[in-house]
Formats: sequence, C-alpha cells, structure tokens
Amino acid sequence: MPEQFSELNGLIGTFYDAIIEPGLWQKALDDMRRHFGFHLGALTVIALPTGAGVVQVSTNIPENYLGGMQIYNDDIIKLWGGPGRLAELPLEEPILQSKVTGPDIWNGNRFYEEWVRPQGLVDQVGIALARDATMLGNIGLGLHESSAPLTEADMEGLRLLAPHVRRAATISRILDVSTSAAATFEAALDAARSAVVLVAEDMAIVHANAAARAMLGNGDPIASVRGKLTLPRELVPNRLQTAVEVAARAEQELGRRGIGIAAKARDGTALAVQVMPLERRVPRGGLDRRAAVAVFIGGAAAPEMPADALRLLYELTPAEQRVFELVVAGEPTARIAETLGVAPSTVRTHLLRVFEKTGQHTRGELVKLSREITLPG
Repeated sequence: MPEQFSELNGLIGTFYDAIIEPGLWQKALDDMRRHFGFHLGALTVIALPTGAGVVQVSTNIPENYLGGMQIYNDDIIKLWGGPGRLAELPLEEPILQSKVTGPDIWNGNRFYEEWVRPQGLVDQVGIALARDATMLGNIGLGLHESSAPLTEADMEGLRLLAPHVRRAATISRILDVSTSAAATFEAALDAARSAVVLVAEDMAIVHANAAARAMLGNGDPIASVRGKLTLPRELVPNRLQTAVEVAARAEQELGRRGIGIAAKARDGTALAVQVMPLERRVPRGGLDRRAAVAVFIGGAAAPEMPADALRLLYELTPAEQRVFELVVAGEPTARIAETLGVAPSTVRTHLLRVFEKTGQHTRGELVKLSREITLPG
C-alpha cells in the first residue's frame, strides 16, 4: 500500500506540474493509464463559450484512429445513453460504460463498430471533470480485451486522483496564458490575467501578480490583514484557510478541498477560489521557498439551493452531493446506482460518507436537512 500511495502522489504531482509545463499533460495522462492498466486514454478540456482547447491530449491511440475521432461525437454520446444521461453523471466519479449501457446500445453504433471493437476494446471508464458555462472536460480510459479486470481498489484510486486532475484543468483555464514562454514560475503567474497569490502555510502573502495586487489594494474581494491573505466575504468561513493548511501539509490529502471555494465581491458578484499545492512544484526557477500554496481567484456561478449549500457546508464530493439529491428525491439505492452508472455498493459507500459528514443517520433526516439548510452571507 505505501508503494501504491507513493505512486499516486507522483501522478498527482505531474498533473500539477502540467499547469506550468503544459507539455507534461501527455505524460501525466500516460502515467495514469499505465498505473491503472488501461490500454489507451484521452483527456479533453474546452473553454466556453469560445470552444478553445485548454487541454487536448491522448495516449496510445494509433494515429489512424486518433485523426478521425471528431466525426463520432454524436455516436460517442449515444454510447453513454444520450445527453440527458451524461448530464446525470457526477463530476469526478469514475464510471464504467458497461454500468450505463450495454450491447443493445453498442451493437450497430458507428463509433463502437468502427473505432472501439477493431482496437480490441471491451469497456471504458469515463470521468467528467467539468460541465458548466465556463468549461467542459472529461477523461476516457479504454480497457483492452487483454486487460486485467478493474478492481474496487482501482476505482477508489481513480476517485482519489480525479479531483486533483479537475483542479489542474480548472487552474489551467483560469491562467489562460501560454506558460511555456515564461522563464520562472512567478513570471508565468504574472503573465496571467486572473488574480493569483502565493502564500505560506500560515496564509502570509509571499507573492501576488498584478491582478491580485489590484484586488488587495481595494480590499475586494481579497484582502491583506497584517500581511496575511483573507477572503472577507467567504460564504462558508475558514474554508480557504483550511484548504491552504491541508495543501501545505500533504497535497494528496487535499482531495476536492479548495476547488471552487465560494465567496462574493463587495458588489455581490459570485466568486470561486481555487487552491493549488506547491509541494515539489519546481518545474521553473524563481519560486520563493516560503510559498506553499497558490490561490487563484476567478468568477463563478451562484450556488443553487439547497444541494450546493450542503456541498459547501459539509465538503461533499460531487458524487456524494448527487446521491444526497437522489435520496432526498425518494429514489431507492438500486435506482440511484442505475442513474449514476455505479454499483449499489458504491452508492451505499457514498451515502455512508454523506451521513458521516452531515451528522445525520437516516434518509428521513437528510430530507429534513435539505429543507432546513441555508447558505450564510
């Protein structure tokens, strides 16, 4: 287990390094593929509404198959049960396609007949990274007929890795700059139009780019109190500080903490703050050794009540939030598993974590909580 944990830490680190060294995205994906025993993989992140590619890499897909993938977009969506079914799948949750659809959908599908079957692929895992007004992102990992079956430990490893990949993709979109031309880490951040602040573990400001300095000067939406970064209108108090402390201590423990920390500007504009650990982040020179975490400040959609409020208050993962929503809607475990494309045992695991995080013990108590929950601020 320690060796596997160490390997997973290495995978996490490479994805974070790819934010500043975009050429590392392909290596990060390939390392991920090899670690879990997949035959091939593809990672696509697209900025909206422009449609510009933020990350578009693949691994072990033959050139003659890679070049024609775009003609199968509609067929790929059909393999997953259609756009409505895709929209139900939670972010960050690894989903086996065979849990969502089967041969009745696959047989006769152009993508399956002309692309999947000829390569000896028998199943795939999909992980949605983003699905909102600013970004679409997903990972596809194909299983070959000669591949060993995926274990629950493999799926759990993918769950642990997914929020880190999502964070790296989100920050790459926020930076919106060609970092490969930057001579140092700080130069890459300074070239970004979005606000970025490097902080020490105790929140002391080590470096702020031009956009962040302007915000700090106005005290909105971030501020400096005795040289330490604060988020005055954080919707759930102390989330940023907690995320920074965890990220500085051990990046593999960060999970989805620090993804989309909700806050508001003075005028009420919704904001999302992303936290990136800097442990071992030395792909460029010029990084002050005191800097433990990079904090990115960007726009965000307003949270929806009550599910998003519960997610913010209790730090639920997207899958746990989705299970909460379906439980509150009165769906039984078997139906939730079918909807999410996971095993009933996985639903039960998610539900136990929801109970643990919220302090509730029954489905009825979750229903009551959903009626009572409110967001501060």
